[in-house]
Amino acid sequence: MKNSLSSFDVTAVVADLKVVVGGFLDKVYQPDHGHLVFSVRTPGEGRTFIHFVTGKWLYASKEAGDMPQDPSSFARLLRKHLSNSRIVGVSQQGFDRIVVLSFEKGEKHDLVLEIFGKGNAVLVKEGVIVQPLTTRTWKHRDVRARKPFSFPPPIPDPLTLSSEDFEAVFRDSDSDVVRTIATKLNLGGKYSEEMCVRSGLDKNRLSKEVTPEELATLVGVIRDFAGEVRASRCGYVISDAETLVDVVPSKLRIYVDLASEEMPSFSGAVESYVTRIPAPSRSAVEQSGDDELERLQRKLVQQEQATISLQRESLEAKKIGDSLFADYAGITQVLLTAKDMLSQSNSLTDFPGFVSFDKKRSLLAVSMPSGTYELDIKGTVESNAQRYYESGKKKKAKLEGVLPALEETRAAIASRKKGLASKEAEKTARKKPTKRFWFERYRWFISSEGAVVLGGKDARTNDMLVKKHLEAGDRYAHADIHGAPSVVVKMKDGVGEPTLSEAREFAAATSKAWNAKIGSAVGYWVLPGQVSKTPQSGEYLARGAFVIRGKRNYSEKMEIRLGIGEIEFEGERKVMCGPESAVKTWSTRYVIIKPGRVEKNRAAKRLAEEFDVPIEEIQSILPPGDIDIVEQIDIDIRLS
Repeated sequence: MKNSLSSFDVTAVVADLKVVVGGFLDKVYQPDHGHLVFSVRTPGEGRTFIHFVTGKWLYASKEAGDMPQDPSSFARLLRKHLSNSRIVGVSQQGFDRIVVLSFEKGEKHDLVLEIFGKGNAVLVKEGVIVQPLTTRTWKHRDVRARKPFSFPPPIPDPLTLSSEDFEAVFRDSDSDVVRTIATKLNLGGKYSEEMCVRSGLDKNRLSKEVTPEELATLVGVIRDFAGEVRASRCGYVISDAETLVDVVPSKLRIYVDLASEEMPSFSGAVESYVTRIPAPSRSAVEQSGDDELERLQRKLVQQEQATISLQRESLEAKKIGDSLFADYAGITQVLLTAKDMLSQSNSLTDFPGFVSFDKKRSLLAVSMPSGTYELDIKGTVESNAQRYYESGKKKKAKLEGVLPALEETRAAIASRKKGLASKEAEKTARKKPTKRFWFERYRWFISSEGAVVLGGKDARTNDMLVKKHLEAGDRYAHADIHGAPSVVVKMKDGVGEPTLSEAREFAAATSKAWNAKIGSAVGYWVLPGQVSKTPQSGEYLARGAFVIRGKRNYSEKMEIRLGIGEIEFEGERKVMCGPESAVKTWSTRYVIIKPGRVEKNRAAKRLAEEFDVPIEEIQSILPPGDIDIVEQIDIDIRLS
């Protein structure tokens, strides 16, 4: 079963999406973290919905599906920059699984959709990243906000490779033909098999054995197929009985014996295929991200596919051998006619039913009413039938070798799952809280300059914090918004404006602004002597509230966001929630969060798993409301 689009599929989807060029982006939705939906209004076409599933699928649809009422933070960001923009281009990056949507509304933006690996969506303006869906860092590229954007290193493009480079790919490969086409030329397994069939190349031959003439034929076949894909306005869902097999933009010879459901567009076929894929049922162990388990599961899929393939090929070879004897006279006439034509013209391209001819091995592939056969024109009906019978026996012998290996892989997977389940149980059992410090009765963080900063959690702790811990030389911070906590900065040498700025941010972010999903707020700081519990005559002062007298040192408007990261404090590991700059100073593993749509307790559960602490420890430091993750470093959390 196909799990994502290949490069040829992306070519076909891009051709489908050309219909939205000239249209206007209306809204962006994000049903879950890895699924974006773009609503486009196009003159003459009405409304089109572009569905993008990171790392897997991209297609146009007339249906939006169930969309969330409240947009996610990333959807809001895309709406802010792209709503009512005109789509001026849809293109594929080389032959890679990357699509670029170009927008114009006074200024130009590109939205880069990555359909490989885990996938991503990256908003780019004038070569600089505005915001990626997921922050990632590789050796060759850094995908994060305000960094220059660069595409991944280009893969070989078989549609533009020179003859010399094409030959070099095969000359330098130690694999067989089909694997070389699949991996070195990025065509994927099934399209590689199709190119072998169309070019008459034995897919199991070593790549180094292929002649320049045969490679020239293969190049022509690949480029002809690319043209076929671009020109196609249909799509086909392939199935075997009730089992989905593939979705393709053009009819493939390798699927001639399977059911093919034609759709009016490739996007329509992809949508039909995707919506019919059974939802996976995965255990916690299978979702563990264990590299070895994933490797074994990939190996099992390959072995199962090889088993099915060998069984089918063994039966097919015997069936063809029987067919040759059943049409003895017809096959004899084909062999005689082919020999005669070859002796006269040195070519068989005009032979009735001609498919291909391998002159080096004298093998003629010919289509007849009874089937398509590959015949050695120097042989007889008996020798050709025997060749198929021998091939079937070899496939059967190979199958007998694969079956024990298949069972070994299944046993290894079972053993690995058992071991992981045991480790998971052990990990859960031994999950202990980190050392508790005196300041944890309050909200707290360690500033980027090393100061301890404390914040009240409620009216009682606001009072307690100021009465017990606000001393001469300290600073008091607050925010101009209802429900903001009192914040005390325990000053020490070397602490200055960066810490005071972080304290104001902390006061704003841990106020009721978070639950209200207010995007920004203003804060201030004052000296301890300016903070009083004595109101003016005739005024009432609520519990946890204070009177501020004198000048307030205000900030500019501050964005409401916080970081959560793993730090070391006095030799002990702690998980800290604080202003972004403070968390980034002390932590190498962190997430940056904003007010969002993911329920606080569900987020706490995932964060507790990631940082390996009890959920109560995370719940105590999270801001007072639901969240969205906008950036993560050395962490991969999916909250949707």
